[in-house]
Amino acid sequence: MITAFLILFFSTTIFLGCETPGSVGDDIIKEDETIETTTIVIDGLNILQENAFSGRLSNTALGYLQDPVYGTIKSTALIKPVLSRAQVDTIRENTTIFLRLIFNPLIYGNESSLSEFEIYEAGEIWRGTQLRYNREINVDFGSKVAEFQVAGQDTVVVELSEEWTRKFAGFFNNETADRDSLYRNNFPGLAIVPSENNQKIRFIKHSQQEEGDLITSFLVDTTSIENIDVDDNGEENEENGAAPELVRLDARDWGASFNRTNEPEYDTGIVLHNGERVLFLDIDLPKDLLKTKNIVNAQLVLSKDFGPEGMFPGILRPRPNLTRLHVFDKTPADLMGEIFNFGQTNPNLFTAVLSDDEETFKMDITQHILNEVYGSIENRKPYLTLQSINGIIFSARFFDTNAPDNLKPRIVITTLK
Repeated sequence: MITAFLILFFSTTIFLGCETPGSVGDDIIKEDETIETTTIVIDGLNILQENAFSGRLSNTALGYLQDPVYGTIKSTALIKPVLSRAQVDTIRENTTIFLRLIFNPLIYGNESSLSEFEIYEAGEIWRGTQLRYNREINVDFGSKVAEFQVAGQDTVVVELSEEWTRKFAGFFNNETADRDSLYRNNFPGLAIVPSENNQKIRFIKHSQQEEGDLITSFLVDTTSIENIDVDDNGEENEENGAAPELVRLDARDWGASFNRTNEPEYDTGIVLHNGERVLFLDIDLPKDLLKTKNIVNAQLVLSKDFGPEGMFPGILRPRPNLTRLHVFDKTPADLMGEIFNFGQTNPNLFTAVLSDDEETFKMDITQHILNEVYGSIENRKPYLTLQSINGIIFSARFFDTNAPDNLKPRIVITTLK
């Protein structure tokens, strides 16, 4: 993997302050103890371009948007139906298949705009578990399957072409033992391609938040010509079976073919994207000084910079409210893969929720500082990520060390002397 580094170097600044006994708790502080705070401005902020997995997530980004703050985003949704006789027995010659898209209420872009999409066959075999952000999948633009428009609705049902249905039926109705492997290795599925005139990104739902919630799937019209009753006048009798019977067919695989381009370059600030960037914190702790003190608390403080976003109020953006710090003994070969697959089980995981004023993340990293000062493993590698990787696109800009002191990235350590 080629990792791009955007390295910002600043000088370390340490501020010391004292408070009178009692402001942290009279019952645990002796009269001769003094509360002291040490503020360490982080001297190394290294932004790493690391692309996370974009398939088999709870949501799939779909759309096209030119965001003056965070660049141009084009996200094509990929989806493939399951082969399940438990849901549908056989796909007959006259069967019609629909794609039912269920959208998350979150919108990124111009909320009131109309979006246009065309559905094609994917141009290559793909696996949802292998898809990554900023690695596009080819589209077979000679095999159009459908087209549709979306405004603000949360559900869209699209009829798929007869030609595509026949191709899918050939795999679905196959009764040989290698049916599944033939399908997996030879059927490319669908690519939902946004028009470049679109002005927003929508998010297709693939998981339930509550029992009974609808998720994106296929619908198969299992009504057969042979099952439709005809009356004495030769007309179909809906009461005796003519009405369509739509049966859900789940998605077998899905993901996003996502690409971000034309992102503006800034002289200052830190820009993070939840699926594409990681911030390495090069922290130079005054260990000899801290070893002489009793460390009771350590906070990592990051302040958001809303300036550029505020210049474009017509663009709605999903608001990140969470940051995570992943600490490793050494840097993994696939950093984002390690964070994605094992981030929740990493014993050295720290989190911070956005403050009530929605301007600051304050993360309790006391244990990490104690490990660094007193532990046997030196120079562990702390990496900060934004939000979680769930298919929703989150971006944020933070102040760096060019900002005023109260906005700089810093660690505030509280000690008893």
